[in-house]
Amino acid sequence: MSLKLKKPNIQTKNNLDIKKIDTTRFIAEGDRRPDLGRKLTPSTFRLPSFIIDILEDEAARIGQNKTMVLKAAILAYSKLDENSKNTWLLESMKIQ
Repeated sequence: MSLKLKKPNIQTKNNLDIKKIDTTRFIAEGDRRPDLGRKLTPSTFRLPSFIIDILEDEAARIGQNKTMVLKAAILAYSKLDENSKNTWLLESMKIQ
């Protein structure tokens, strides 16, 4: 006694559509620019209102946004020698 199995009815049109979708997605991902070095991470900081006023005044003076002013300040801080960094860190601890 042998069993006869029914052949499944496979629609090749759907398989071709899936392959087209995969190909389209692959091409679209390849056309995107790489994200290396451009990863932005949103951050939230609590600052006294007078520091925010300084940021806003400086941003208005140079015609940029507050983020640009903060970036410039952090870059300037990173170029300081160790003693100057420690001095400014101690000064910042006085502000609360």
